[in-house]
Amino acid sequence: MKILSVGALSGLSNTCLHRNWALHKIADHVDEVKTDLHPWSFWCKVRFHLFQLGLPVTIPDNNGENKTICSLVSQNNYDIVWIDKGQTIFPETLQYIKKVSPHSIIVSYSPDNMALRHNQTQQYLKCIPLYDYIVTNKSYIIDDLKKLGAQNVLFVNNSYEDSFHHPRELSEQDIQELGGDVGFIGAWEKERCESICYLADHGIKVRVFGVGKWADYNNYSPNLRIEERQLLGEDYCKSLQAFKISLCFLRKMNFDQQTTRSVEIPACGGFMLAERTEEHLSMFEEGKEAAFFSSKKELLEKCSYYIEHEEERIHIAENGFLRCHNSGYSNNETLRRVLRIVNE
Repeated sequence: MKILSVGALSGLSNTCLHRNWALHKIADHVDEVKTDLHPWSFWCKVRFHLFQLGLPVTIPDNNGENKTICSLVSQNNYDIVWIDKGQTIFPETLQYIKKVSPHSIIVSYSPDNMALRHNQTQQYLKCIPLYDYIVTNKSYIIDDLKKLGAQNVLFVNNSYEDSFHHPRELSEQDIQELGGDVGFIGAWEKERCESICYLADHGIKVRVFGVGKWADYNNYSPNLRIEERQLLGEDYCKSLQAFKISLCFLRKMNFDQQTTRSVEIPACGGFMLAERTEEHLSMFEEGKEAAFFSSKKELLEKCSYYIEHEEERIHIAENGFLRCHNSGYSNNETLRRVLRIVNE
């Protein structure tokens, strides 16, 4: 199998890069095209803002990725053109692929809710009908994508990279620098912040790794410790394992039912306490492979209980890790299933 992999391929903690690694494991040959938009130019920011206001304005590709894709397709015989998110890919590029390489299957994958405008671009909307398959981990947007013109939509659960998300041998220093009783790694959102403050108000020691608005809560409570930095690479994985309890909140603006943390925490050997959803319950058995909550009161009860019951907590974390492995939640297994379907 020969694949052209298109996506933002920088940053060790980047899930797009991790999927690219999986494609390299699966295929005989993989060529890469980078679409990274960091840093965004001023002109790009202006155009994206205009699009958010409802205007049909495209954003530029500041890596020349569209031209590169066309050049590679004209010279190679790809079985799959895999485009991760593809905000800067133009419909003319997909039309060119279909013209010069009609047997190539064009697949779009995105970990974001691409039915919402803040994740879209004008060219992405124009490209939706041109993809042979659109792969999403948002089960609730399948009908929305079809209304936007999607031909075939595949739903998959979130996945983890087994060569990156795995248990480490933690030193005492790792635990001191990256762990604690209860921890959260991620962006500020109102609901998750309120839940964390509620825990601190009721005597639970919580440590947060995050930037931006989290800084406003530096002096909120002696039980709340804000580390104003992002955790990347090895430290991210170690921290998920080092906390006695790793919190998994869902992104409300995307209406998530699961997230990358849903598999990354147990895959790293951590104990996961996540928001209770039907999808979470289908992925992990409650009380045996993960713990769940549906309210701030239940969150507090679960934290209080599992902090005190170490043996049970460790056993659940071990079972969660095994579930990730046995159910094939890795990128390698997930993408193999996707490619098997699209090739059939």
